[in-house]
Formats: sequence, structure tokens, C-alpha cells
Amino acid sequence: MIRRFEAHARKFLTPLLRERLDPWHAAAAVFLGIFIGIVPIYGLQTLAAVGVAFLFRLNKPLTVAGTFINNPLLLPLIVFSSVELGCFLRGGSFRPLNLSTLAVARTHINKEELFIWVIGSVALGILVGGVGAAITAVVVHLHLKASASSALRERVRFVNEVFAQSALTARKFVRWKLRLDRIFELLAAENLGSGTVVDLGCGYGVALCFVAFGDNSRRLVGCDLDAHRIAVARQALSTLNADVTVADIRHFELPPAGLILILDVLQYLPAAEQLALLKRCCSALAPDGILIFRVPDCERGLRSAIAMAFERLIFAIGGDGFRPRVLSIAEYRSVLENAGMQLEERRLQNRLPLVHVLFVARKPSMEAAR
Repeated sequence: MIRRFEAHARKFLTPLLRERLDPWHAAAAVFLGIFIGIVPIYGLQTLAAVGVAFLFRLNKPLTVAGTFINNPLLLPLIVFSSVELGCFLRGGSFRPLNLSTLAVARTHINKEELFIWVIGSVALGILVGGVGAAITAVVVHLHLKASASSALRERVRFVNEVFAQSALTARKFVRWKLRLDRIFELLAAENLGSGTVVDLGCGYGVALCFVAFGDNSRRLVGCDLDAHRIAVARQALSTLNADVTVADIRHFELPPAGLILILDVLQYLPAAEQLALLKRCCSALAPDGILIFRVPDCERGLRSAIAMAFERLIFAIGGDGFRPRVLSIAEYRSVLENAGMQLEERRLQNRLPLVHVLFVARKPSMEAAR
């Protein structure tokens, strides 16, 4: 009974603790928590913190923790600093501190004194909250960077071991792909959810293998038009729960999935087929599922021109007679938002002179959908 309670409690608390812990959202949570803790709304601070955390979709434990600045040890200093700041803002000078002033303040607080206290507490909340937010942003950024670096190294080692028995050309391709393509840094730092993973245009299956790190039983599904690459993927991923086939992504039957990847493939399709595929992917995702896809960034001037020249070169080598077709960010955004997805867009500059836009679209949970 106790173990079951602990399991349920852990299942409930873990998502709360990890909710939106990127530097900017964490900083906003701390700023609002400290601000609410300093302003004189005693008795309502926790309720207010939870309310703004829900309103702005911030980390709730972190927001509430910020209000703990209002504690018996710091409360006298907070009140004194608020009054002094209020006096400065109201009259242009600080109030002299002496015993008679403190005695009067303790026995008689009029509307003017209360007004000074309130405006001073607001100013103090902004100042202290800003400092706390800045420190939080730096600390979270450094922590995520260190965690991502460690996770990336472990995943890269795992992928290289999986492909260790492949042919030399395949091993070299995988090794250099992992070194040069920054998409793997982002995937290592991302919460990749649970459930079936689908990679449309999976090639050698590098991304599928990368995602499978830490959960060898996770179902991996992939397709690609290149029969040789699929053969390599089948051999390398034979120890994993993988099913990769030679198929056209436009007609590939999508299973219910927790994660769908489309990396550097959409631009091979006409505009209407790109949008239709994205709609199918959104429909195939389970609640809380994630769709991650990448396209060249056409809004970065010279870098975009280089990226598109590289894409045209790849198309020419392939001899398919197609030219890459990249839609505007607004078009991709529109189809995802119309499907009810929660969307993040990230501009990505690779180690090669290429620029991309990475879309991370999350399907709302059933509770959020209601």
C-alpha cells in the first residue's frame, strides 16, 4: 500500500517538478514568486502564486517556492526596505531610522503610510524578483547545458556501439553525422516522451537508435526510399524493437505514436503533400505526443542562400528531377495550430554552413483538451 502510494505520488509530482524548466520560463516563475512573496497580500500569497503559474503555464513548485522569501527571518527586512523605498519614491528621500520613528510606525499606520508601504513593496518586489530571475536563468542554463552534454555523450556512445558491426562506410557516416549535425544536441536535451517512435525518412536509422537510448524495448518504426540504407538499419537495429521498411512517406501507414520525427525530408514533397503529411502526423500522435521536424530556414539572408544551394545540390545528385520546396514558417505554423498542437519554433545553425528551423509540436493531453 505504501509503495503504491509512493508510486502514484511520484507519478503526479515528477511532471510538476519538470514542468517548463527552460531558463526563461524558470526565471519568470521565480520572478513572479518573489514578487508575490514581497507585496503585502499576506494569507493569499500561495493561492496567488498557484494562480499565476496556471495562468502563464509556469513551473508551479518553483513559483510557490519564490514566495518563501516572505518568512519570519526576512519579513522585518522586507517591510523596512519596502517602507524606505516607498518614502524615496514618494518624497525623494529615505526616512531617517530612529526609535521614535519605529514607535510611531508600530502604533499608527494611516493611509499615507500604507500607500508608501505598498508602492515600496512593489518596487522591492520588481528589484529582488529581477535579481532572482537573472540568477535562476543562469543557473538553469548552465545545468541544462551540463546535463545535455552528458546525455549527448552517452547517447552518441550508444549509437556508435549499435552500428559497430555495420560496414565501414556506414560506421563513418554515422560517426560524422553525430558529430556535425546539431539536431542530436537538441534531441538529447528534449523530453522525447514515451510510446512508439516513428521516423519518416529514417535513412540508416540513426535518429531512431538515438531515441532508443535508455529504453531498448521502445518500439521504433521507420521508412525510407533507399533500400540500401534500410538494409543497414535493419542489421544495426536488430537488437532493438525496430521495424524499418522501404516505403514512401506520403503513403506510409502511421501507427499511434508518442514521437514522430521528420528530419530533412519534407522539402522533397510538393507544398500540398507536405501539409497533408503534417496533418496525418498530428492525427497519429497520442495525447502528449510530440512531432519534431526540420526544414531549411529561408529567412536568414546569405546563410539561407547557402543552405538552399546545398539542398539543390543534394537533389541534383539524387537525380530525381525535383527542386526543394520549402514553405514559409507561417504556413507550417498555421497547419500545426489548426490541428490543435502546442508549437515551439527554434532557429538552428549547424556546424556546417546550414541554417534550419526546428518545429517541436506537442499534442495536448486529454485533460488539457477538455
